[in-house]
Amino acid sequence: MINGIPGLPIFFGYIGENEDAYAKLYEAQYEMFVNGDYVGDHTLYAEKEEATDIADFLEAQGFSHIEIDVEGDHILINCQTEKDAERVEEAVKVFLHNR
Repeated sequence: MINGIPGLPIFFGYIGENEDAYAKLYEAQYEMFVNGDYVGDHTLYAEKEEATDIADFLEAQGFSHIEIDVEGDHILINCQTEKDAERVEEAVKVFLHNR
């Protein structure tokens, strides 16, 4: 009993949500560009998805001479020729539609 008030000490602590669980929400959407042309937005829905998953998809489609960079919320895909860029752009549209 303290000052006539019975009871145990009460500790007020914040038991919050795991901030890492929500961190991906702020990084989950990327704008995709092929040779500087905007193609669409790519949203990462699963925790295991990565922004660079597009590289695996394009490699499976037979594209091997491309360069992919992730800068902030942009995925930049660079191709050597304009013809390759057109083909990659179509493949990226399929990738985005299927996700």
